[in-house]
Amino acid sequence: MKFSIYGVNFQNKGAELMLHAVNQQISQWDRDYILAAHSKIGSFQQRRELGINHLSYRPSNKVPFTTDLISAAANMIPKPVRQHYKITLESEVDIVLDASGFAFSDQWGPEDTERMANLCLKWKKQSKKIILLPQAFGPFTSERIKQAFLTILNNVDLIFARDPVSYDLISELSSSMNNVKIAPDFTNLVKGLEPKYIQDLIGRPCIIPNYRMIDKTSSKASTVYVQFLAELINHLLERGLEPFILIHETNDYKLGTQLQAEVNKKVPIVIDNNPLYLKGILGKCQLLIGSRFHGLVSALSQGIPCLGAGWSHKYQMLFDSYNCSELLINPEGNLNESIEKLDSIIDEPSRSEIMEAIKIASENQKVLSRQMWSDIKRMLT
Repeated sequence: MKFSIYGVNFQNKGAELMLHAVNQQISQWDRDYILAAHSKIGSFQQRRELGINHLSYRPSNKVPFTTDLISAAANMIPKPVRQHYKITLESEVDIVLDASGFAFSDQWGPEDTERMANLCLKWKKQSKKIILLPQAFGPFTSERIKQAFLTILNNVDLIFARDPVSYDLISELSSSMNNVKIAPDFTNLVKGLEPKYIQDLIGRPCIIPNYRMIDKTSSKASTVYVQFLAELINHLLERGLEPFILIHETNDYKLGTQLQAEVNKKVPIVIDNNPLYLKGILGKCQLLIGSRFHGLVSALSQGIPCLGAGWSHKYQMLFDSYNCSELLINPEGNLNESIEKLDSIIDEPSRSEIMEAIKIASENQKVLSRQMWSDIKRMLT
């Protein structure tokens, strides 16, 4: 069987981590399974290193005819040549795995949902199995998004909502939920790698900013966000700790330098393009103050206590699932309350108590992720 992995706006470290997660699971099943990914998912080098085929199909909203040109050109290549260079045609794909993360919602507009709806109609006619891997969904108040997501819902074989809120938002659209299940973010099963410079970061507080906290939040929250993080960093410095800023996504670098300029002492910025190294770093830090969803998952799944500031329901649901909902913080809220929460993951005995609760939840989340993959494998076989 040949799988293809699809994703909307898939060019970020969280998405690359999902690519690793899918590859790790599929590779354990059977040597006859082949995984392919289109050119927007990771780099050519990353796909080659992982042993993932290059899918000739590349969806494009901005230049629609590009997809047809690429597919037509690939079809002209003799099959032995394609096999040698690990090129897979869309027509050869049996199963589509969508790992968009969070794309089908009012917060992103209708285009991505409508594009996926059209693809699902096409793939269904081609008798492909379609599975939406765990992700956040909704809200769906736009009529265009409602109708497009209903088309998706009626044509896919399985949908995994990443949290109960997403599940309930889907249920508001349809009374038929036979193909909808709940499963956690599946990158919790990915094992991180430690970069050579890990010794410089072990046991230090980590801060991950997110520019989405600027363009997806209220005007007040976006205005105070950087200064809010700076105050928390200054508190860490006053306590004699040595925090560092970790750039989880390239688009966050400018925000990281702004944050660095706001604090009272020079705080280093760490950048690494390998998502497995990012997870390895987060598994060795003392604590995380973060706004990147997959950065928080990477830390929590390894038992690292976190303060989280988010911009959608997926953050609240994530912290609920890891038994630490009290550690969500609000840039618009009382700074002293956030500092008290920060102290609670530094000082004993509260730190150990919080970490124990997170570790118990982490093991449960991993059990649920393994169950999800079992459900998928059972459906396919």
